[in-house]
Amino acid sequence: MTSTRMYGRWEKPRSAGFFGLTWGVSMLGLGLVIVVMLTFMLTRSLMMTGVVIGCSAMLFIPLAVTINGRTGWEVVVLRAQFAQARARGELEYRSGRFSRLPGLAKLPGLLADSRLSEYETPGGRRFALIHIRRTDHYCVVLRVLPRGKELVDQAQIDSWVEEYGAFLAAQSRGGEVVAVTSVLDTVVETRLKQRREVARLVRPQAPAFAQTVMREAAADIGGVGVRIEARIALTYRAIGKGRMRRDTPEQAREIGQRLQGVLSQLSRAGLPATPLEAWEVLGLVRSRYDVASHRDIEAAGREILRTQSWDTIGPVAHSDRWDHYVHDGARSITWEMDAPPRGAVLETGLEELLRPRVDVPRKRVAVVYRLHSAAEATDIVDADYKDALAAEQTERGIASASASIRVDNTRAARQEQARGAGLTRFGVLITVTDALDGDMPGIEASVRAMSSAARLRVRRCYAAQGAAFAASLGIGLILPEHASISKRVTA
Repeated sequence: MTSTRMYGRWEKPRSAGFFGLTWGVSMLGLGLVIVVMLTFMLTRSLMMTGVVIGCSAMLFIPLAVTINGRTGWEVVVLRAQFAQARARGELEYRSGRFSRLPGLAKLPGLLADSRLSEYETPGGRRFALIHIRRTDHYCVVLRVLPRGKELVDQAQIDSWVEEYGAFLAAQSRGGEVVAVTSVLDTVVETRLKQRREVARLVRPQAPAFAQTVMREAAADIGGVGVRIEARIALTYRAIGKGRMRRDTPEQAREIGQRLQGVLSQLSRAGLPATPLEAWEVLGLVRSRYDVASHRDIEAAGREILRTQSWDTIGPVAHSDRWDHYVHDGARSITWEMDAPPRGAVLETGLEELLRPRVDVPRKRVAVVYRLHSAAEATDIVDADYKDALAAEQTERGIASASASIRVDNTRAARQEQARGAGLTRFGVLITVTDALDGDMPGIEASVRAMSSAARLRVRRCYAAQGAAFAASLGIGLILPEHASISKRVTA
């Protein structure tokens, strides 16, 4: 009899300081106390000392107090940057026939300087390569056909989960993969893909009855009118040195040589995958920004290359608001994971969040794994273990109980990393798209309920809805690489 396998021991890296504060904030507070003491000793003025105390408090308190996972200074800087961008008109975007660049509809924001090209692996597979020039990252998107868990025993499911963990660990060893993004997209079912596939399979000389059965079967596929599309995006750093790092064909050659191994590892994890070609990536991005074009894009298929390019698939208009994102007649809201599940979970932990729902037909869940190289992982797990021990020795009461749990978790991570496991930072982005007059309050309540069932704590991506929408597409945009706030004032 096999025991139920649980997953957990997630820990957020945190340097231990005084009174539950981080080490940096603790040292800042100690330095400010010394400054106040020196001011009084040198001036002997209560008024001057009071001014220094007030200035020190204004600097220290916003760093010590966090609001929804952000420090006070982080909130202030974020609001200031958003107000400045709005004053400059950077949150509004207009393209199309009567724009400053007629005929173009470039992708907005962080994707504006990206480029799309197509190459071939040594095995003859065509694959699209997205180059994010701002960070010099290269992304390959793979279509995945998950096998599901119906009529599959628990031992096989555990094996698939273990193989997926081995896949992530293998990508992190060389330090070339920045992130792996797993995306599960639910979209409105048009049944056009099934009909096109059936039309390709049916032979003219086949019996009329057989052709009729095939066409009726294609028309009946789809069920509730919502289908799932799964994909995995691998984002690579520029490989090599010197001029090779800036040569896209050379990068494509290096990545293409690695793809066969990636596909084999995913197959062992129960995820048979195929690289997306350029026309498929064009249709994917276009249909997410302009949801009204979804049916036309599926009907066009490969013919989309005749009318669309990477410079014409962006929205004709968008407006990046504080708490939502308006694009081509649709409204999207993106939430981010604020905290992982507390305690251990089963492999079905995200099932309620991922399940297709007719009341939320356009929902996208992206799990972003940011991988540490083997050398980084060793230093990080050792530092986390030392910080956990220091926190356990300085805290008392209830806090010491959580500190002891953290010591156990970091000790286990240290042992597993020594046995060959990888170390990964992860986060979740949840994007829901609906019409402008859609019931967004009701949708938000549904998302909150689904995330609660998955034991995830989520919050809206305030002041970053446009960027978060693009990141959740899974086309190589890794948000922490584009951060505009210094880590010194963040939590």
